[in-house]
Amino acid sequence: MQREIPIDQAKIDLYGKINGDNDIIHYDHEYCLKRGFRGTLVHGPHLSAFVCDLAMKKYGKDWFYRGKLHTKWVGPVCPGDKLIVELKDDGSVVERVKDEVTVIGRAVLEDR
Repeated sequence: MQREIPIDQAKIDLYGKINGDNDIIHYDHEYCLKRGFRGTLVHGPHLSAFVCDLAMKKYGKDWFYRGKLHTKWVGPVCPGDKLIVELKDDGSVVERVKDEVTVIGRAVLEDR
């Protein structure tokens, strides 16, 4: 199961209002360019939230009671990117921009 998500600065800004992370790395394009990035960066927890959306669709209401998520952010996601979020049948997670992996992890149901 996968989803393509176009990333823009408005998405980053709205997520920042929700989580209260006002770090300059998410909002100042020129600052990010000077540090070697292509632009401002999507918040890491926002990238994990995209996985949760797919997990909810895959596992249904059980995700809310038995879901277990582990993600590792390994690459930047910037405005203008088309993020591909994939949740495989075995629960493994890969997010990528073009051929560059940005997130790896697992989203599974715990046994009770």
